[in-house]
Formats: sequence, structure tokens, C-alpha cells
Amino acid sequence: MSETVPRTIAPGRRGGRQVRRVALAGVLAAVLGASVLNGALPAAAAEIPLSQGRPAVASSAERGDLSASAAVDGKSNTRWSSAFKDPQSLQVDLGRPTAIKKIVLNWERAYATAFQIQTSDGGGQWKTIHTTTAGKGGVQTVNVSATGRYVRLYATKRSGQYGVSLWEFQVFGNGLANPQPSVTPTKPTPSSSPSSTPTKPAPSTTPTKPVPSDTPTTPAPGTSSSKKGVGVWQMNGVSSALASSGASWYYTWATNHNGITTPKSAEFVPMIWGAASVTDANLAQAKSAGPYLLGFNEPDMAEQSNMTVDKALSLWPKLMATGQKLGAPAVAYGGDRAGGWLDRFMSGAAERNYRVDFIPLHWYGGDFTTTNAVGQLKSYLQAVYDRYHKPIWLTEYALIDFSKGVRFPTDAQQAAFVTASTKMLASLPYVQRYAWFGLPSSDTEPNSGLFRSNGVATPAGRAFQAAG
Repeated sequence: MSETVPRTIAPGRRGGRQVRRVALAGVLAAVLGASVLNGALPAAAAEIPLSQGRPAVASSAERGDLSASAAVDGKSNTRWSSAFKDPQSLQVDLGRPTAIKKIVLNWERAYATAFQIQTSDGGGQWKTIHTTTAGKGGVQTVNVSATGRYVRLYATKRSGQYGVSLWEFQVFGNGLANPQPSVTPTKPTPSSSPSSTPTKPAPSTTPTKPVPSDTPTTPAPGTSSSKKGVGVWQMNGVSSALASSGASWYYTWATNHNGITTPKSAEFVPMIWGAASVTDANLAQAKSAGPYLLGFNEPDMAEQSNMTVDKALSLWPKLMATGQKLGAPAVAYGGDRAGGWLDRFMSGAAERNYRVDFIPLHWYGGDFTTTNAVGQLKSYLQAVYDRYHKPIWLTEYALIDFSKGVRFPTDAQQAAFVTASTKMLASLPYVQRYAWFGLPSSDTEPNSGLFRSNGVATPAGRAFQAAG
């Protein structure tokens, strides 16, 4: 069913992070803005949209300032507007499969009379959870009961001669009960070998559930290290958990950290997630955030920023113009591979005399034996450093096996890996920073997170707190 409600302003994951993540530049979460009508939050809309600040992508945009990210940026005066033809789509990446309870569509005067709301966990398979052929525009709330990582508006008929346009596309639900907490679930089998081949995961059918504590606590502060960081998205008590983790830096796969307070001992590092994130507003916001800027997120993956090397190189001068220390696009795999995505990008950058200051990498280990996993990770980092001779930032890593579905280690195995891997990373002079994936933990499903929703650190979280 659907109902009309007063419009509320709502990181994009771009859409959805996404991870982020969605092709957009937004933040994993941000606080709802005021009502357009009276400047106050409606009583029923005090919750944060899961889509806010997440990466978003669209089938088309009327022009550059009307891109998909404008529909999830939390601003009352920005919007997405499509080309003047049917059909059109707008999708947001929530970063992980998520329970969804309602979708709020805030149409500009150019609306869709016929559209569907669809969800997907990846792989291009979409499930329709709502359909109408009698859309009337305005602000519509569509109540649903569904799960999915990606949420898509698929508009099949326009109301007039123009395209379709949304001030805001908001997805609400339970962001804490997601079966997979990964911002980047389409991971290949991790390997230090350049011949490894990526494989698509499917949700595990036999998860071993951790037992969460029932006692909410204020987490004890962790040990801080200049290298130690973490990937962050919204959760209950996110700011408290971040402060107690001891992380000296964090990022959100976006250019902002709406709803997340940066601890005095930590630093926020912005990211330009994908092609649609390269806007004047995002670049200005990133520049104001500090001295570092992370480049595109997993451009070698179709369900992440999904960019050709040529496209990334064409946009790179805009990132360089910020003057920040600039990290290369973070590939999902094969950073050590001759002729791989990263190798072709670095060669193209060198030919054009483009600046790349450091190399961000992602790594997920499928061998849960601590010594083996640490050795494989170290070998991969060394191979990438030997190829490019630039500082390394390990911006996503954990033990997760993506070779046959998604398989997690036991709590004890994950914690042992945190302890051993952080010691190893601290010892490598060419590794400038690392970030665990990630801060939030599911209360009910296997995952790699550090803190549960009640503020209690997981075994991996306690190991991370102790890491120097």
C-alpha cells in the first residue's frame, strides 16, 4: 500500500554505499533534514534512511548536476532527472542485504505514472516488491516487507513530455539485521597469486550464529595506532563504538560522515566512490575533509563502481585538482597482476603524468588458519609494493571466504587473525594505513564486524581495540 506524507529531506551510497557505494558520492548514513514545509522533522520520520548518502546509479541523467546521487544526498534543493524517454531507473546500493519496510518517493513535477520498486542481492536478478500504473506524483510512501542490498525504481511511463525526476529516494528498514554486512559482497577468492579468478558469492545456507551479549555497555577505549583504521556505516551507537575502537582514521565510502561524530583522536578520510560521484559539490566537500582522498571503489567489479580504465583516467584530473594526497582506485583483486585493471590504470597515469600518491587495496582471506592467512596477505601486499613502489593503504580486509557462497571463520579465528595481522601490518614500513571491514556487527549472523548494536565489542572487536 502507499500513502502520501509531508516531504522530508534526506549518503548516498551512493545509493545504497554502498557498500558502498551505488555510483554516487554520498555517505553511508546521515541525519534526516527538515521538512520542506515547516523546517521540522515529521514525528513519524525521525529515523535515518538507509539509502541516505549511499551510492546511487541511474539509467540516465538530464545533465551533470541532476545525477543519481542528488536523490540521496539529503538536500531539499537537489534532484535526479532522467532523459526524456521511457523506461528509466534509479538504484541505490545499501551496502549489504537489508530488511526493508518502506520506500519514500518525493517526486518533482516530472513523475512516473507507472513504475515498479525492485530489490536485488546482486547478479542482475531483480525481484519486484511493488508495482503501480496509477502514480500521481507528490510524496509517496510505499510500505513493503522485503530484503535486498540494491533497491531500484524502475519507471515505465512518464507523466508528460519530460523525463522522471525525484527530489529524494529514501529507503527505510532495519539496518542492523542484515544477513551479510559486506559493503562489497561480490569478492573473489583472495590470493596472493596474480592468476586468481573472482567468483560471485551466494548467501550461506548454514551460518554459525555468534551469541551476542544481552548487556548494553559503554565500550572501553581501545589502543590507538596511526595506521589503524576501520570502515564505518550506520549502526546504533556508531560514534561511541568508533571512539572506543581505537581507530586513528575511518572512512564511509563517501565524501561525508553524516550522523557519525569523529573522535578527537581520529581522522575522517573521504572517498570519491564512482563516476557519478565526481561533482563539484563532492570534490569541494572532500577537499575540506582533510589531506587525503581515496579514489574509486572497486572499479573492476560490475556491482561496485564498474568503471573502465579509460573512464577512470578521464576523470582523474578532477581528483588531482583537489590538491589532496590521492589514492589510486581500489581494485577488488589482482592488484599485483601484470595487465590487470590497476596495472593498466597506473600505466595510463604514468603516460599522462598523472599523480597517484598511494595504492589502496582490498583483501579477503579464505584460509582461516592464522599463520597461513597472515602470510598470504603479506605476500599480496609485498607483490603490489614491488610492482609500483608506492605506499600501501589496505582499506578493506577481513577473513571471509567467497569461493563457494559466503563463509565466515569462528569468532576465535577472526580475533586471532586481527591480532596477528595488525602486528604484521605495523611491521611493514610501506603500509601506511589499514582499515578493518568493518565497525558494525550483526547481532544474529556470522560476520566480521567489531561492535554489536548494544555497544558490546565482538571477539574481533576486542582484538582490534588491543592492537597497537
